[in-house]
Amino acid sequence: MRIDGALPVPENQQTQKVSNSGASAPQGRSASISADQDQAQLSVDSGTVQVLQAKLSQLPDVRQDRVDALRQSVNSGSYQVSDQQLANAIGTDLLGRIVG
Repeated sequence: MRIDGALPVPENQQTQKVSNSGASAPQGRSASISADQDQAQLSVDSGTVQVLQAKLSQLPDVRQDRVDALRQSVNSGSYQVSDQQLANAIGTDLLGRIVG
């Protein structure tokens, strides 16, 4: 697993501040928002999310061709794992349990 710091926002992407009432600030005017109000910034619209969910639901849960190839390598004794690969897999598994 790889964790990156904050990603830069593209210069051409504009953001709007949203108060907890759900009304967005008009463009061209600055809105004063107190520290006790919630703010939200959405990077994609719901239509994009729905399209991605539909595509994801069409993918198989298991890539059987890869599973079969690995099974054949293990059974024939040709599957080799380096110490570094093993250490990375253990670390990733442990971090996934802590973070997730």
